[in-house]
Amino acid sequence: MEELLSLPGVGRKTANLILGDIFNAPGATVVDTHCIRLTNRMGLVDSDNPEQIEKRLREILPPEKSNNFSHRMVLHGRAVCAARKANCEKCCVKDYCDFAHTYLNENKGNV
Repeated sequence: MEELLSLPGVGRKTANLILGDIFNAPGATVVDTHCIRLTNRMGLVDSDNPEQIEKRLREILPPEKSNNFSHRMVLHGRAVCAARKANCEKCCVKDYCDFAHTYLNENKGNV
């Protein structure tokens, strides 16, 4: 991680992506805009700080699953839980999501 961060233009997100995708490093957790939005909506974190979110996710995710989790967050954020409009009624994790519980309860009969 430290060697990658020493390269110009490489931040934690890129370093984690390289560590996870190229080196299969356990615990590599890419925190991008989708991950920030979704982990906050789900109630896994309460922060907009990528380093704090990465730290928290490292505490709760099995290291061998964290890279895959990050990629799933991107796909889910693009396809289902978009920034402007969450599609809670069609979400596969709505039963475990704080945002979905609130959204679906407030919109009963309208979805």
